[in-house]
Amino acid sequence: MEQESDLGDLEQFLTFTIEKEFFGIRLLLVHEILKPVLITRIPNVEDYILGVINLRGEIIPIVDLKKRFHNTDSDIYPISRIVVVMLDEKRIGVLVDEVKQVVKIQKDFISYTTDDLSLNYSKMVESVSRYEDHLILNLDLEQIVNFVSATK
Repeated sequence: MEQESDLGDLEQFLTFTIEKEFFGIRLLLVHEILKPVLITRIPNVEDYILGVINLRGEIIPIVDLKKRFHNTDSDIYPISRIVVVMLDEKRIGVLVDEVKQVVKIQKDFISYTTDDLSLNYSKMVESVSRYEDHLILNLDLEQIVNFVSATK
């Protein structure tokens, strides 16, 4: 019985890096992880929208978080990945520098952010957690989807 309550006190995140910063996405929202594929550019969208991919017949927008956060284009390397997430029956791809691992973090080690956070991506970070020697910025996927929806 204690083991079940211990599991209830844990959150699981897929962690990845962008410009050597650690980020996380709730594991339950991750649909799949893809190696980079051909991205079709779309004119007249925000510059952090790389374009779209065709994933088994479904058109999915791809967001370049490095462009969004640091205003520099991502270079796509063999270790780069597209993390496809599902939110409210919408799929969106997020280009990341490198996928690290799935981590389990006790809820006590997760601090929810406020609007006072002075980072240029504070609206897209829902919480900060600590895992080993790293601080992980956990993304608010609703904000990412809102950014993409606003461009359509």
